[in-house]
Amino acid sequence: MITENYSVSFFGLDPRYYSIPIVGNIWNMASEKVYEQTGIRISGDIQESYVVGQDDEELNNTNVITIDSTRVPHEIATSTNYWNAYEEVLKEVRYRLGNPRMSLTIADIDITHFERV
Repeated sequence: MITENYSVSFFGLDPRYYSIPIVGNIWNMASEKVYEQTGIRISGDIQESYVVGQDDEELNNTNVITIDSTRVPHEIATSTNYWNAYEEVLKEVRYRLGNPRMSLTIADIDITHFERV
């Protein structure tokens, strides 16, 4: 089944303040707020990575947090409704993180979702 995958990366976050649990909690609070307003829950898979500087090839003491979210077609009626809810979560999270640089990738994917085996 064809659906969408959204991958947002926040760059330049100070790892002393922004860890996976902290950013995950911020995402959960924003997602819960949007869920209460729309009935659409935006969950995600969160990962942390570090950028190696191009000049000195050392870690630059900032991290990149990436959150991947996939719309499950039989749970969310339309991709437009999901996108609108996702965008609201993203705005709230970015605001709470202090408006960091970010990238957003949206890809159509073919997914097989099993309810039971």
